[in-house]
Amino acid sequence: MYHITFNPQSNRASWIGFGQLVDVDDNPIDITGCSMVLEVADSQDAPRLQASTANGKITYPDVGVFRWAFTRDEMRGLGPGTYKTGLTITNDDGTQTTQLSVGPLPIVDGVVP
Repeated sequence: MYHITFNPQSNRASWIGFGQLVDVDDNPIDITGCSMVLEVADSQDAPRLQASTANGKITYPDVGVFRWAFTRDEMRGLGPGTYKTGLTITNDDGTQTTQLSVGPLPIVDGVVP
């Protein structure tokens, strides 16, 4: 598991990010049949945003690469501050879930209405 500190994001813009899973030899891992969940929670652990393969907010644009996307309207629901994040992946038959990362996500007030 990795501890990730995301760059600050605006609550007045979309947030789109990418990640990649590779093996020890730096070869991309085929995650096509796996499911992923990225959750953003407030300081009381209440979920505020969720991207997943099930809701279509996480996609696999290339072998080993995953992309998440939150719209501007979704991001507007986050006030300025630091939120918690967690990312999991579940294998294709649903028998094993791995926590890939946890870490803070700073949100800044983007000012623009």
